[in-house]
Amino acid sequence: MQVYKGVSASPGLVMGPIYRIHHSGAGLGRIVELPVREQALFDAAVVLAKDELRQLEEAAEGEDRDIILFQRVMLDDPALNREVQEYIAAGAGSAAAMERAAAICARRIESVDDEYIRQRSADVLDACRRVVNILDGRPRTPVQLEMPSILAGERIFPSDIVSVGRGMILGIAAAEGSVQSHAAIIARTMGIPAVAQLGPAFLNEAPLTRGILDADNGRLVVDPDREAVRAAQRRIVSGGILKKRMGVLKSQPCVTLDGTILSLRANCSCPEDIEIAMEAGAEGVGLLRSEFMIADGRIPGEEEQYYFYISCLQAAGGKPVTVRTFDIGSDKTVRGVSEPALNPALGMRGIRMSLARPQMFLDQVCALLRAAAKGPLQVMFPMITCAEDWRLTMELVDRAKAQLRQRGVPFQEDTVFGSMIEVPSAALLAPELAAQGCGFFSIGTNDLTQYTYAADRLDGRFSGYFAGESTAVHRLIDLTIAAAKQAGLPVCACGVSTSDPGRAVRYARQGVRILSMEASSILPVKAKLLEADLAAPETAQG
Repeated sequence: MQVYKGVSASPGLVMGPIYRIHHSGAGLGRIVELPVREQALFDAAVVLAKDELRQLEEAAEGEDRDIILFQRVMLDDPALNREVQEYIAAGAGSAAAMERAAAICARRIESVDDEYIRQRSADVLDACRRVVNILDGRPRTPVQLEMPSILAGERIFPSDIVSVGRGMILGIAAAEGSVQSHAAIIARTMGIPAVAQLGPAFLNEAPLTRGILDADNGRLVVDPDREAVRAAQRRIVSGGILKKRMGVLKSQPCVTLDGTILSLRANCSCPEDIEIAMEAGAEGVGLLRSEFMIADGRIPGEEEQYYFYISCLQAAGGKPVTVRTFDIGSDKTVRGVSEPALNPALGMRGIRMSLARPQMFLDQVCALLRAAAKGPLQVMFPMITCAEDWRLTMELVDRAKAQLRQRGVPFQEDTVFGSMIEVPSAALLAPELAAQGCGFFSIGTNDLTQYTYAADRLDGRFSGYFAGESTAVHRLIDLTIAAAKQAGLPVCACGVSTSDPGRAVRYARQGVRILSMEASSILPVKAKLLEADLAAPETAQG
């Protein structure tokens, strides 16, 4: 028995056979032909790869679909294709040229300061690997499981997961990777336990037969002994009992022992996500990431957006939906919209991008105002830093309303607009924002922590700033809540930390009454809150 320690990317505990994935190397398996022939072969392979990705995209859902779409779009990247053309012209084979260009492109992305962008290098390699395999005549769906298994490899790609039938992947064990990688995102969406950063040593076990993947604690046990198996079985059984208990909590209101009423809502990106969240017991959508509509680089027009928001309201079944306007910039780049920046996190992003592109913003606001007439929809603006940001933003909102009146289009006149609190200045100036007519505050704990400590939220080297109690951030939250109480405004908190039951209790103690999180975390957080007494001293809670 050998135990390997990594980082939990998606919680859970599973036991079963281990399937080793080999992402084989270079495209050097055939004789190189003339450059014009190699270029033609490459062009044909790209067309076939994009068609295969399109098929995967059609079968995927939610964020899974967005990730596959990104890969398909990536194959049209001018810089990537230019690199390939130059290598072919120099005499390289098309497969080898693609692999070399992909490696250079991936390294270029990995050198960026933003961790989220760095993780997109895996998507580049995944998409390019498909083209190389086509050129070399290798199968493009290498994962063919005969029984439910734990996938193991140096790195697990999104296509490795979505190409396998649901229920066949017990868990994922990766030597590299990150909790912010797209493969990890898909695993969490699908409820597949996953552990990353296990190191290469476990892959040298000969053979990899069976294992226990304890993603709750970031561990992989290879060839477990009898006692380890029994202990895992006991945990799996108790987990099943807990899951049944959790099911009872779905319809139960979230009321703490001292009588404090809380609302647990979900972070979502599309109607499919919302349906999953409603099934998990969410009381609404606390964060709808509208920017996921533009993953392919195309900004949808007003009418298309309107029907998207209507679909989201329908999926919520009458429960409130809070939409964040396009949060473009930093780690979320859009072709033709995003601008180069020395430091993307501090540059043109969030509401700044919307203000810089007023027509794009007006189209979105018009669509949101119209949708708000059909259901309980409210809107929040990302990266508001001061009262001037709010004033300029609301001027455009007023322009959107005037346009709709002039067109004779029905809309919700009193739609509520709120501000995300993601930078220290917004928390410090919360009273001014309230005085300017802000209707609610939504605390984005990820960015608020990042900007408070000058620590890249997606760089694993600085994870300590995000993992534990943060005195500075909590003080900023206290300031926000005090301003909200003075003005009679509701406060929501969203971010990775709200999915942690203990930290959710901490936010509730501070005065947050709406918590938004991943759908899978709603019931565990509710169970913890139901046992909490917010009136008792914090030390008494254990």
